[in-house]
Amino acid sequence: MVDKPFKTIDEQLDILNGRGLIISNRESAYRTLSRYGYYEVINGYKDPFMISKNDDDGFKDNISFEHLARLQECDRNIRFSVVTALEIFEENLRQSVANVISNDISYTQEEYIKRENFSTGRRYYNKKAHKNVYPVDDLIYKLKKAAASEKEPVKHYRENHGNVPPWILVKELSFGNLVWLVHLLKETQKDKVLSVMLGLDKGIMQQLMQRANLKEWFHEALLLFLSYRNAAAHGGRMYNHITATHELSYNQVFHKVFNITEADYRNGIGRSRIGTLHKVLAFFNNKDPLIRLEVGLNGELERYFDLYPDDKQYMTQEMQYDIDLDSQFKY
Repeated sequence: MVDKPFKTIDEQLDILNGRGLIISNRESAYRTLSRYGYYEVINGYKDPFMISKNDDDGFKDNISFEHLARLQECDRNIRFSVVTALEIFEENLRQSVANVISNDISYTQEEYIKRENFSTGRRYYNKKAHKNVYPVDDLIYKLKKAAASEKEPVKHYRENHGNVPPWILVKELSFGNLVWLVHLLKETQKDKVLSVMLGLDKGIMQQLMQRANLKEWFHEALLLFLSYRNAAAHGGRMYNHITATHELSYNQVFHKVFNITEADYRNGIGRSRIGTLHKVLAFFNNKDPLIRLEVGLNGELERYFDLYPDDKQYMTQEMQYDIDLDSQFKY
């Protein structure tokens, strides 16, 4: 038996009204549900406004349809800000990787796309190939595929210059493939990429490495970014996004910079919430992604809190980000 039968929009509005949700403008509510869907607007954002986890218990007093719709809009705009900030970071990372490969290995594809230029990674079972493989072999396959792309400017460089240099090839890689390219670089090249991204000279980098494994932190940070990118691509909620798979481990350098103790970390602070994403961006030398995220977050949250000031405590706790406290980084 199907337990979630189809309901018309009028039936959906009647159900919501029966559960105590205030619908002051039924025509506007109808239009919103027809555009974005019941699941996205209601199921996606109802939780903080319900009496209990049982839908039949209904909504808390004085909660309106417009309130939920405005939270959805707020979250959508937060999503746009996250995506834009990470795209700027990604551009920076691509060029940093390309420069290190060009300087340390080669700028010719026949040389830099060689297995011996990378670490092999941990062997794993590939279900499609039905055998154990090394990550480096997947990487080399993807690099060669990218170099053979018919897209511009790859095609232009291959056909007119006889070579696809690193700064062109990295444009063809997905962010996920770029992350694994960084991860499988030899230690010397990986150190240089990290040094460039953090804006630190070799001596300071070595001192920090003695206190904490920043390369492992760097990889975890990139995977955290990837988690946000993937969630955003599928329209996932941003304001309370959390990932146990790609959360940060406690780091003696990063977390102490932001006064996050090990006790705080055990209580869930500084792991993967959007406030952690904000702090990770602040840790890197290029502050353009941070500024884009912070301007977007602060502007949208200020507009939302002007309408619903009682939501501020809930939202800042969920996000682990407070516009009154976190807008303090030196640009």
